[in-house]
Amino acid sequence: MTGCDSPGSAACEITDPDGRAVTNTSFGEWPAELSWREVWRVGGANEAEQLVLPADVAVGPNGSVAIADWGLAEVIVLDRDGEWQGAVMTRGEGPGEVQAPAAVTWVDANTLLVLDLGAFRLTALDLASRSASVTAVDPAFLSPVFASGEVRFVALQPDQTVWLEFPGPIEDGWEERSFVRWSPGKAVNDTVMRSRARVLEGVTLPAWPRPLLGVGAETWVVSEPDGRYELTVFDRNGAILVRFCYTGEALPLSPAERGEDADEEMPDAWRRAVRELDEPREPAIISRIVVDADGRIWVQRDRPSPGAGDTHGAPGAMYDVFLQSGHFLGSIRLPDDQRLLEARGRRVWTLHAGSFDEFSIVALEIEGF
Repeated sequence: MTGCDSPGSAACEITDPDGRAVTNTSFGEWPAELSWREVWRVGGANEAEQLVLPADVAVGPNGSVAIADWGLAEVIVLDRDGEWQGAVMTRGEGPGEVQAPAAVTWVDANTLLVLDLGAFRLTALDLASRSASVTAVDPAFLSPVFASGEVRFVALQPDQTVWLEFPGPIEDGWEERSFVRWSPGKAVNDTVMRSRARVLEGVTLPAWPRPLLGVGAETWVVSEPDGRYELTVFDRNGAILVRFCYTGEALPLSPAERGEDADEEMPDAWRRAVRELDEPREPAIISRIVVDADGRIWVQRDRPSPGAGDTHGAPGAMYDVFLQSGHFLGSIRLPDDQRLLEARGRRVWTLHAGSFDEFSIVALEIEGF
């Protein structure tokens, strides 16, 4: 077989009985030579703009940026030019306070919606009046993730739908996981996809292919479980909008993935354990899916190193970018040590971790069109 049935193929063939299929080549609309211009940066070593552990970033209709900082237990707002407006929600148990903010989105230009894992609730905050309304989230839905101590995947949509990746039992180094969504008023949570992940000491090894999920405001995207570079786009009701494939090939295993990396940050026990594992027959072509504020689909090619925190993806990663229709736009690599958070138009917002674990939010513009 050729095409998407073979992860390393140079061709890409896909069919759909309803005609909603897009076959992409390596040629897109974007020029091959693109560059970045930094527009602004907040956080870092500036004590007046402290960020401890940013969990999520959302960009509003007017360009304002909201940051859910898990470490500070605060939600912080910046204006479109990166000017620090300060915390609009701080640590506490009141209606307008948070304990463990894990996700944030904009309902409209003046209203934030925040998922608080610590308080098992959603808070809608009106920024003009600072009034807040609270919606309880089923503790049975949030507790397994909160108790695990690791939020592997979380997404929040403006209609108050919450998406989580649930941990599961581990057998012979494979963990059974599931992507589940919860919505107010629904009696049953919806398991949209099950995932079988290769793990070591409970940490995902991204080199082994598995199904991935990306969630936007109006759509969600799922990749194939067997590693084919094929994705399916759904609307909010779960109807298929389009299926598409691409000609990309998997990157070879890195020294870290082979257990040969001499990086001191990787413990010796980890390195030995990785060396003892059988290598994947075909390494994963993609490792993350991000649906941006315009509905475009950013597919991350680089895989995080074994044992590295990968909630926000690999630093300096290459991304293939597609329209919601499935048509390929082009590929672009992020600057070193920066992880994709959000994008709209030519502007991209990233997370930068400094050498002393200080975090910055960076706004970049794509240049070269």
